[in-house]
Amino acid sequence: MKKKRIRFFLIVVFVGLLGCFFWSDILRLLPFNFLNIHPPIYLTSPLPETFARRADQKSDVYLLSQVSVIPMTTDTILRNHYVLLENGIIKEIREHPIQSPSPSTVVVEGQGKYLIPGLADMHIHLNDENNLLLMIANGVLTARNMSGVEAHLALKHRIESGEVLGPDLYTTGPIMEGPHQIWRNNPGSVGFTHPDSVIFAVRRYKRMGYDFLKVYHTLPPKLYLQLIHTAGVEDIPVVGHLPIDVPLEQSLASTHFSIEHISPGQWSDISPELSLKTKSAMIGRSDKWICPTLIVNKKMNGRPGDPGLPEAYEQYVDPKTRRFWQGRLSNRPNAYELRQEMLAIIRANGGNILAGTDAINAYVLPGFSLHEELQELVEAGLSPFEALQASTVHPAEFLGRSKETGTISPGKTADLLLLHNNPLEDIRHTTHIEGVFHKGRWLSHTELTYMLEEVKAWYGRAR
Repeated sequence: MKKKRIRFFLIVVFVGLLGCFFWSDILRLLPFNFLNIHPPIYLTSPLPETFARRADQKSDVYLLSQVSVIPMTTDTILRNHYVLLENGIIKEIREHPIQSPSPSTVVVEGQGKYLIPGLADMHIHLNDENNLLLMIANGVLTARNMSGVEAHLALKHRIESGEVLGPDLYTTGPIMEGPHQIWRNNPGSVGFTHPDSVIFAVRRYKRMGYDFLKVYHTLPPKLYLQLIHTAGVEDIPVVGHLPIDVPLEQSLASTHFSIEHISPGQWSDISPELSLKTKSAMIGRSDKWICPTLIVNKKMNGRPGDPGLPEAYEQYVDPKTRRFWQGRLSNRPNAYELRQEMLAIIRANGGNILAGTDAINAYVLPGFSLHEELQELVEAGLSPFEALQASTVHPAEFLGRSKETGTISPGKTADLLLLHNNPLEDIRHTTHIEGVFHKGRWLSHTELTYMLEEVKAWYGRAR
């Protein structure tokens, strides 16, 4: 009996030591609902309302003087131009001075600075209303949420009404999975077993006001095809992962509107007789939109304390999200270079690229990480202009808003970003922000910094 107790004690010690050394790997292998390590579904905050009230007190008329405009219509710069913004709209762009139309006009000095359209992050998981301020402070003025619950619909309306300050928000419904859910016990995901339940869900999500339906790679072929058919009848776009058990040609021939992530692992199991190179070329030629989300894979291939992980980001999120970040780090090879190569093949074959980050995954912080994604796109072979297109022109086309946004020209919405340096020379210059025009109202660098400090203070109190 004594020997058994000693043996048991030694086993416990051994397992404990393994746990200390491989804790993040153990967490990664467990279901996401185990130990409650998933992030909060939705957190409220009074801060976006506070900053909305402040923005509402600002002038409706602004004049930028002698600014270099990067219109994004072509790869060019309109140097030393004057830009008039009135009631949230770009009214005039001229080489010569524009006379102020109102005594309340605020003049913003643009000499030596660069004006670009507001940026878009086309793949986020918005789990906290403070995420809105992180995006605004980084010039991200459009966002697509990729796992929606009813709170996101309410938030979308509050942003549109001006009650809260935030980017234009688009949202999918809950993730549509098969019977073997990955995100089980999570209201942002629903598992389906029968075509009738898919039909009911599509009609319900359409009535509720979701902008897209998100399919996951776990959805079986029969349910995927039913989803595609019913979504076509109801006129609501399908976006998301490529289903593993559906032949690639069939998915690409469908109305599946955007493909999320470049995923060598998942894509290897789709039509396994085809090489990844062939599949990438097929996706590029398919005229589908592709949102690569490179930065999330780069970040997740690490351990706590790694020099490449921006631990300062922890100040902007709640404790539960910080724990989720730790559990999502893997420190395992994830074929990152292969993902870059696959993106290059997709691009060479005419692929339509959208910039997205997959926030709020491990150390992928809303707003900040969109700039990192732009840098990764350039590292993968895109020019700075093409990377900017993926976050301005292309999102506007994808969302059917090209007449309103995505480029700088008279009549467009005045969602703009003023930079200290030329991002066409170095894409990292998108982080050198002088200020943001949100719906035509100026938020200076000082105000944006204060906004970020308030979010940090909010979570500093929670520690």
